[in-house]
Amino acid sequence: MNMKKNAGTVRDINQISRLVYAFTDNGIKLPVLDITHPQFLSSIDEDRLDEVSKTSFQKMLDLGEMSDTQKKIYHDQLTKSYIYGRVFMRDPADNFLNGMSTYVYKLGPNLIKGSGERDLDRSLSMGIGGLAVRMRIRDLCRMQADVLIPQLESWPDKDLCFVNIAGGAASDSINTLILIVKENLSLLKNRKIEINLLDIDTICPHFAKTSIEALKAQGHYFHGLDIAFNHIPYHWKDTNGLLWLLSDKKETIVMCASEGGLFEYGVDEDIIQNLNVLHDHSPQGTRIAGTIIHDPQKVDVTVPAMAKTTNSGLRFLGVKGLTKLLEKTKWRLESVHEKNPIYVIFTLKKG
Repeated sequence: MNMKKNAGTVRDINQISRLVYAFTDNGIKLPVLDITHPQFLSSIDEDRLDEVSKTSFQKMLDLGEMSDTQKKIYHDQLTKSYIYGRVFMRDPADNFLNGMSTYVYKLGPNLIKGSGERDLDRSLSMGIGGLAVRMRIRDLCRMQADVLIPQLESWPDKDLCFVNIAGGAASDSINTLILIVKENLSLLKNRKIEINLLDIDTICPHFAKTSIEALKAQGHYFHGLDIAFNHIPYHWKDTNGLLWLLSDKKETIVMCASEGGLFEYGVDEDIIQNLNVLHDHSPQGTRIAGTIIHDPQKVDVTVPAMAKTTNSGLRFLGVKGLTKLLEKTKWRLESVHEKNPIYVIFTLKKG
């Protein structure tokens, strides 16, 4: 990943075939994630889940047994990686992995590329956390595409609006569109498309915007499509931004998602409030796609150990916890995918 001050699409001999690249706001070049790319798909070996889990768990146990001096040396080493460059372990108040760090996790060892300075990132992305995150975005995008394709077929004259709450670099919205492009490009032509990223972060929205512009270039997925990107500064405790966004979407196909965001870190009251606003102010066909962490009895053993060691703010809601929350809303579970070792991926439909 070359350090340059630039923006948009770039090409050099180190780039991976069939990928476009964009720059972060601090000049780091990264590939735009494509979950259909062979190098991404080959980084998800579900036959090795047990093996990867055992290795990751042992590493977490070893970390827990380190002396304070050893932990400091290890943490100092981690800060040299991009994934943990602004790691929550340096500041107890930052008890979650930031959006761009999660993005690099999603890329996985094959797409991170770069020279020796990226070795630690590649190694970290090969653990159970990175593997589960790649499975998560793959399955979440597939769920969204499966919901949207019939709606796009039924309503050829309606515009399409993505509402992405705490969505990092909007990779799931982007890749849901990629799946639809590859299956039936005609469903997206002559239709206005919005990707609305509601997030308090500013770094990830910048990269999302440059990624979309890169994909619009000649010969790439979004060339010729009318896709607008909007960043709406948003904290889920205050739903005014969401109300404003939905105010003119009554005749629009709306797909809302929150990957690794609202349902994994929000408290009950905030989740319920956002769900109620979405229900009351969106079109009837609106769906919500989201991710939660399994309850402690089902989640991979590495995760509770990591949460204890790093003081991370993970919430083990599980399907039972989500179902209980939904009883206070007018949404119902439409589909649930539980084969991920860490995450449950789901869609909600209006009741």
